[in-house]
Amino acid sequence: MSGTEPDATPGEPAWERPFFVVGQWSGSNVHVWAVLEAPVDALERSDALEEILLDTDDAFGSANVVFAASAAEAEATARREAVETAVQMRQRNRRSGTGSHRRVSHSYR
Repeated sequence: MSGTEPDATPGEPAWERPFFVVGQWSGSNVHVWAVLEAPVDALERSDALEEILLDTDDAFGSANVVFAASAAEAEATARREAVETAVQMRQRNRRSGTGSHRRVSHSYR
């Protein structure tokens, strides 16, 4: 561990730090391109995220900030959150009728 991270004691969760999870999200399908350690400082992280978003926008990608103990955990968390978000959106759409296959007929004269 580096000098800035507290030592984890048995039974305690590991110290979580920010990661950028970069990839392409399509509902619950996630194609992760990279997981990068993000700056701990919120202002530096915001600036770095803005740069990453500009770069990924051309490739129709995105980036999320995920707090995790490791890069692998950050990727797993991003995938889990994508699935949870997709499920919530489907439930909302069902309740509101948005995205349904009902046809609306229009009559023009």
